[in-house]
Formats: sequence, C-alpha cells, structure tokens
Amino acid sequence: MTNSSNTFVQVVGEDFTVNGEKIVFRGFGLGSWMNLEHFMIGLPGTDTMIKQAFAEVYGDERSTAFFDRFLLEFVDEKDFEFLKKLGVNSLRIPFNYKYFIDDQNPNQYKYEGFVYLDHIISLCEKYEIYGILDLHSVPGGQNPDWHCDTNSGLPLFWEYGALRDTVIGLWGYIAQYYKDQPWVAAYDIVNEPSMVTNAAVFNEFYQKVIAEIRKYDEQHIIFIEGNTFTTDFSMIDPIDDPQVAYEFHFYPFVDEPAVLTKEMDRKRRKEIFAEGFHQLITIREKYKRPIWCGELGLVFEKEVIEFQVTIIEDMLDLCEENDVSWALWTYKDAATMGIVYPRADTPWRKLTDEIKQVWNQHKEQEKGEALVDYMAETYFQPISKERRYPLQFRMRTIMQVICVEQILKPFLQKLSWEEMYELPASFHWDQCEHWSELAALIGKYTKA
Repeated sequence: MTNSSNTFVQVVGEDFTVNGEKIVFRGFGLGSWMNLEHFMIGLPGTDTMIKQAFAEVYGDERSTAFFDRFLLEFVDEKDFEFLKKLGVNSLRIPFNYKYFIDDQNPNQYKYEGFVYLDHIISLCEKYEIYGILDLHSVPGGQNPDWHCDTNSGLPLFWEYGALRDTVIGLWGYIAQYYKDQPWVAAYDIVNEPSMVTNAAVFNEFYQKVIAEIRKYDEQHIIFIEGNTFTTDFSMIDPIDDPQVAYEFHFYPFVDEPAVLTKEMDRKRRKEIFAEGFHQLITIREKYKRPIWCGELGLVFEKEVIEFQVTIIEDMLDLCEENDVSWALWTYKDAATMGIVYPRADTPWRKLTDEIKQVWNQHKEQEKGEALVDYMAETYFQPISKERRYPLQFRMRTIMQVICVEQILKPFLQKLSWEEMYELPASFHWDQCEHWSELAALIGKYTKA
C-alpha cells in the first residue's frame, strides 16, 4: 500500500487504519541489534557486560568503533529488498535506553540513539515498511531477565520512581524528534514488564508517559504491554487516549514444552495453542482497541526446520483467523531465531560456534534453578517453586558475570583488533542465508 507522505497509522475502533483503510501489521522484530541478547548474538553476558568486555580487551575507542560498525552494517538496503519481497509491512525496532540516557547524568538525553534509529527508519520510509520503536531495556530492568540488560536479576524499574521518571522524559524526547515521521507507526513503551506487584505504580507510569508524549505528539499510536512478559493485563486500567493500542507476546511452549516435539499430535498442539491464544486476545474485548502480537517465534534447527515451520504456521494461523496483527521474533541474528543469519563459514559464526562448545544459554535457567536448590539444601531448608523462580534469575546474573570473565573475554583475546573489527561484515546480506521454508510460509499470509 502506498501512502501519502503525511498520513499516519491510526487507531479506529478495534482496527489499525491508514487513510481510512484497515491495515494489519505483518512483520518482524529486527532482532539483537541496539539491545544485544546473548543467545541470539552468540556471546555470553548482558548487552552492557558484552560491551564492557570488548572495552576491557580492545580499549574504549576501539570498542565504540566496533559497535558503531555493527549497528550501521547489521542490516542494509539488501535486507529491506528482501523484506519487501516477503511482503511484510512492519518492523519492530528494539533499542536499549543507554543510547539515550547516561546513567551518571540521566536528565541530559543523548542524541546518539537517533543516528542508529534513523539508519533503519530511513530505510523503512524508502521501502514503505512501518517502523515500531520498541524500548527493550530500561534503567534497573523492567523484568528480571537478561534481555532487559539487568545485572541484578530484579525488575528494579518498578521499585524506583526516579528510574521511571527518566524514561517518561526519554519518551517525550523521542516523540519530539519523530512527531512528524509517519513511517514510525507507533511507540512501544516498554518491552515485557514482569514481576510488577503494584498496580497503581504500573498504571501511573503508563498515564504519565502517555501525557509526556502527547505534549509533543498527538499522532502516533502508543502500545501498552501487560505484566508477566506481556501475557497478563489484569492490572492495566483502560486508557482514555484515542491512539492507544495493546500488545501481547505469544510463546505457548514456555508453559507447554511438549508442543515443540514431533511426538505431540498436531491437532493436540493446535488445541493448546488456541486455548492460550484466545485467553490472550480477550484484551481486545476488555479495552475495545486493536491488539498486536508483538512477538512470536522459536529457535530454528536445520534438522527439523520443516516441522518447526508447521509450529510457526499454527501460531500465525491463529493471528490471521482472529484478525490480529503480528511480528515474528526475529528478522536477523547469529543463527538462532532469525529468518536471516550469517553463514557458518563467516568469522562471526566461526567465533560463536566455538563459544557454543563451552557455553549454552539454553541450560542457563536449569543451572540457575539447580544452584538455588543447592544453596537451599546445603545451608537452609528446601524452598518453594514460587520462591525458586525469581531467585534463579538472580543466580543467573552471577553466572553471566563468570561466563563473561572466563569465556567471552578469553575468546576475544584470541582475536587481533584487525580480525575483530571485520566481524560485523558477517551480517552483510551477501554473507548470510535465510530459511526459505519460513519465507514461503510468510508469503502465504502477505500474498507476496
């Protein structure tokens, strides 16, 4: 769909519209880009830990140069040509707050983040693909997991008003900058809140951040995410703003791992998926607003890719049958969840495949729980499953510190600066391959 240069995506009733015509978002999350995720990029640690390790091995100046190159070369025109060929119309763009906020000077927002966001937004505009800005990491962490760059395993963002105030101001800063850019479709306020215990704090944050954005920008859609990694909206009060919509994420195998096995009958898998999905989309009835499945996906493996694509198909069918916009997580990474990934013979993959021999994040939660159990049984009494769950996140942050020191840094030290500086080129389109099976499936929905 071609749109005039000054037309924004808008909320009308329970639909997204452009020029009065309904639009369904079909697209991807960009991936481990302005917010590094260890298992997706193949390097242990959180975003901040990984960058600190680079700085310690190569020095601050070279580390900055490396990540500048990584950010500007991760995707380019060829990627957008591929996205356009797939027929997708949207791209969720995750970013870490640290590109805009200096923790030691939190009231002076940095311009740096716009350099990288604009690199993508300009391509979105050229190829007429809507960008949705996704704040994936906030000060203190909005959930206890590594992907919000927490070093404590605690969602401290919800404990301190001062942390939330910096993010409220940041969204005002971003809104001032993008207020006239129609190819930015929406602001996704905070990715996957979790372990929020105070409903008043949760609602007040959203109310304040929306009010701050609306001082400068009345046009853009604002996405609200729920608690428990955006699967629980019981705390969220309806919001008056006419351009607010709601976002949930759909990873049904977290609670039912058996759905990922060939042993489960497909009909039974569909029943499990449908039950979980229909529970999530009740928010459309609750809020009378359009909804978006901002993430769904899984880790792909060559040996079972055809089977895995049927799992994606069953999830996307639910979106399509229920008139729900969707974004697959993710577009590109180091051969984990991305449809596009560097070939095995590229320098990045050679490094990360070697690291995988001694580090595997998939065992991280299991090991974290085992260490909590060991501590309890050795020094205390056995503890409940409810208590064990949050504690394993804290244990994993300790494990990540050790992994960075004992695994990541020694591997970095093996590579000269000249070798390391060439690694981002592994993500260039001509150095990558993609899952053609998944591409064909997406074309079924986009009619590409």
